[in-house]
Amino acid sequence: MKIFHLHHSGFLIQFEDKTLIFDCFTKIPNNFMRKGLPHYFFVTHGHSDHYSKDILNVGSEFQPTYIFSDDIPEMTTPRNYRMAPYQHMSFGGMDIRTFGSTDLGVSFYIATNNHRIFHAGDLNWWDWDPTLRPDIDPVQEEEDFKAELVKMKGLPMEFAFICVDPRLGDSFYKAGKYFIEEFHPKVLIPMHFRDDFAIIKKFKAMVEPTDTFIPDFKGRNITLKTSS
Repeated sequence: MKIFHLHHSGFLIQFEDKTLIFDCFTKIPNNFMRKGLPHYFFVTHGHSDHYSKDILNVGSEFQPTYIFSDDIPEMTTPRNYRMAPYQHMSFGGMDIRTFGSTDLGVSFYIATNNHRIFHAGDLNWWDWDPTLRPDIDPVQEEEDFKAELVKMKGLPMEFAFICVDPRLGDSFYKAGKYFIEEFHPKVLIPMHFRDDFAIIKKFKAMVEPTDTFIPDFKGRNITLKTSS
């Protein structure tokens, strides 16, 4: 298993038999794509920092399949699925469940190749500075985030991609820290930080010590403890 960071909340995960791609809105490096193997594109919602229609132009040699949140309009492309929150489907050796978001769309929980992967999309503890977002109720944001996690209680969390957004100022770490305390994932991978890679070191300082591994980003490669 190999994980590559594309940009922001975009990630590509390679297994021996397939590739999973999440929230891609930038060009995928050619060496990340593998001809003759299926490529599954997951899109949590239609915001422009999570989705670009360019992914619909992937060549047939990469056997693309698209799994979109249902806030994205229906497509006429083959192998296209749309999922609302709290739905379930299985295909391609994957068991796919959706949960909600505290913004738009869905979050994905996928069991495949003896691994469990959770991609939060825009599910986050959006504790904005009230001077920046006076329209946001911080108490309600906390309640909504925690209530959504309750719906996932009992699910094993191995690889979790969680928002660590520097725009939230001193609250950037809250979602990730709370997620670790509730689920104890083996690996938590920060996302939703554009190119502010310094936030990863800050996040690790806020949550350690912890048994959850928080990897470093070496360029676009994610350094994992295991290569399984």
